[in-house]
Amino acid sequence: MKAGPGALILAGGGSRRMGRDKAWLALDGQPLLARIAGVLAPRCAPIVVSAAPGQRLPMSADIELLRVDDPQVDAGPLVGAVAGLERLAAAGAAQAYLSSCDAAALAGVHVDFMLAALAARADAPALIPVDAEGRRHPLAAAVRVEPILARGRALLAAGEARLQSLLAEAATIGVDALPEPLVLAPCNTEAQWRALSDALALRTRAR
Repeated sequence: MKAGPGALILAGGGSRRMGRDKAWLALDGQPLLARIAGVLAPRCAPIVVSAAPGQRLPMSADIELLRVDDPQVDAGPLVGAVAGLERLAAAGAAQAYLSSCDAAALAGVHVDFMLAALAARADAPALIPVDAEGRRHPLAAAVRVEPILARGRALLAAGEARLQSLLAEAATIGVDALPEPLVLAPCNTEAQWRALSDALALRTRAR
């Protein structure tokens, strides 16, 4: 019997442009990793966190997170994604939501929308959002675990390292169709983090 949708959070990146581990960035006093886990927990299980070897992470005491370490430091995001998908497949998850550890604007409505939209497209192995500039966002996507895992294994065997390649054959959905477009906002530098924090504060005050 298949489990419900799972989730995978990639947290093992070097955060070099930010200059500090993005999983520990705090929003309203809560580390982003814990905040993201809190959004995912009511709708996804298991939640797998892909981490770098020896990486210290703010794992939630209230939410069960399954940690999977990369086989080596700087193994690359595709290695982490495949390791996480392996864990989800072993748990029987048929679908999964993919997230980064810096998805500060992640909202339950987006996760629900992506998983439901994928379920409605029986022929699609994954569904990936595309922003107004045409950039694809694999860490805001919904996937069918088994076909995407098989693709990931094949890519690694061929020497591929790019995460974008994993969802190259995914169906796409434009940002205008998303219930929470801010989910796609970048958070790679201090300036982007400040801008996103300000946008989230404005959104909160407007509600």
